[in-house]
Amino acid sequence: MLGFVCLPLTVTVFHNVPDRGWAFSKAIGVAVLAFFAWLLLTCFHALLFSQYLVAGVFLLLLAINIVGFLQARHTIVKVVRVNFTYIIISEAVFAGMMFLLGWIRSYVPDIRSFEMFMDEGFIAAIMRSPHFPPNDMWLSGYPINYYYYAHFTVGVLAKLLGQSPSIAFNTGISTFYGLTAVNLYGVTCNIVSWAQHQRKTARLSGGEGNDGSAEGQRPDTSFPSLTRAVPYGFLTMLMGLVLGNLAATQQWWEQHGDWTQFNWFDPSRVVDRTINEFPAFSFLLSCFHAHVLALAFTILAIALAFNLFLEHQGKGLLVFGHGWRLPITMGTTALILGGLFTMNGWDFPTYVGLTVVCIVLQQWLTYRSRAGGGGGIRLELLLDIFTASVGLIALSFILYVPFYLNFISPSQGLGIVGPADRSRLSSEILIYGVFAFVFLSLLLTRVFKHPFFARSTNPDAEISSFPATARATWLNRGVVSVLLVLVAAVITFFLLHNSTTFVLTASIAALGAIALLYSLRDRSQAFILLLGSLAFTLVAACEVIFLKDVFAGGDFLRMNTVFKFYFQAWALLSVTSGAGLYFILESFRPKATLASDQF
Repeated sequence: MLGFVCLPLTVTVFHNVPDRGWAFSKAIGVAVLAFFAWLLLTCFHALLFSQYLVAGVFLLLLAINIVGFLQARHTIVKVVRVNFTYIIISEAVFAGMMFLLGWIRSYVPDIRSFEMFMDEGFIAAIMRSPHFPPNDMWLSGYPINYYYYAHFTVGVLAKLLGQSPSIAFNTGISTFYGLTAVNLYGVTCNIVSWAQHQRKTARLSGGEGNDGSAEGQRPDTSFPSLTRAVPYGFLTMLMGLVLGNLAATQQWWEQHGDWTQFNWFDPSRVVDRTINEFPAFSFLLSCFHAHVLALAFTILAIALAFNLFLEHQGKGLLVFGHGWRLPITMGTTALILGGLFTMNGWDFPTYVGLTVVCIVLQQWLTYRSRAGGGGGIRLELLLDIFTASVGLIALSFILYVPFYLNFISPSQGLGIVGPADRSRLSSEILIYGVFAFVFLSLLLTRVFKHPFFARSTNPDAEISSFPATARATWLNRGVVSVLLVLVAAVITFFLLHNSTTFVLTASIAALGAIALLYSLRDRSQAFILLLGSLAFTLVAACEVIFLKDVFAGGDFLRMNTVFKFYFQAWALLSVTSGAGLYFILESFRPKATLASDQF
């Protein structure tokens, strides 16, 4: 219901993606409802956290979106008409995955093992709190000094439905599983659908205009079908939420397929003295920790970043849209990004960084397009990047000022990982081996699909629009960049003891970044390369630095750092691999080189 109520808001915010945000409407609705309920409770202490208050906020959202429907109705009708099948599948994905986990939980619905009782205690404490900030269940008379906002979001839904905390625990984890599933499905479908639309338009126009300059290429005026992208959306959802790592496969192989001896817990403890949970494990465990509950909203943040990356000719704050779209898109994006810190502080720098990089690239492409494909770094460009990025980050903090006024971070700064604490490469292969194989395959196909190599393998290929001087420039830049990465990798390997994992993952991230810069005219592919590079950057960073917390000084000093950032990397690589498979398969199609292959 929340998804349908907030459709006018969603299609306004996601005005650049093919489905106009339909798959994300439920997460948007939950986020907006929770935020305004929380804001009222923290700003007006006379208000009670009750079903009446949440219902009142819901009715207010309904009234606002009814007015918004008058403005967005034509867009909504067109999306339904073009993508009715996709919409039905999206609704089925959410409902099916939610009921799947609910069915599994029905076999063991009690809340007593692992840390479930503590998480349920947080929900109970929040729901019992008449005023905000909510009471700490461990320290009577004091507010919760924790990233409680995701638990509060579950509490808001429970209050609206009249559920008790114990019921909200099981329905909440199932609902968030469904939200995460439909968000993963939706973000990949939109990425692939836009790539398919670009290629179709480029073929019809003879390979030109793939930078979005043609009217048919403008994302805010195009309504491409998403049906052919559905298989890739399903693949992303499976990789992100259903499949596990290769440690489980290794265990099954060593035990000759004897499932009675299988230890389902071991695949979450691959790297020594760390935690290596992945979403399928965490949801099966019914882990109600902040990083699990925030996962749906981190995927939503990825979708918002992609939406900004696709913005057509928007300079400065206009990256968020024109007219009334600007404040609505900027405000909603800031609301989601800012909420990540209050849900799970580890997610905030990663996804704010992703969004800022997308803004930087979008601004540079906009200036480059207006300069006729040329132009360098100008002061006006830097000012526009600063205005859009800093404005968004500042707003993401301002919206949640009441949280920061009552929050004391337990973080003690950064530490350096010693050689003995670094990960073995064999452990990393067990965790990310499949993802790495797909991403490296994507990098290779990106290289060999380039016109220079296409001419080497097929002299008859149509590359007249890519002159010899441009090919030479491309080769010079590419070869120098790759050589620099290789030289840096070799030097680091010999200077930094036990650095194999760091060198390899950092090199993959660097090569992905290079490929990204050569793929900017195909923004879907560039975005996938960005996600993959970011994921391997996170893995590499865990080999050299860690966040000091309660485990600092002991044998498990980087346990939480690896735990939280590896969880993010898994989500990023799920989208990268699911959508990346489309580009890998597309590279085998015999056809003339498109403008997207040229830089």
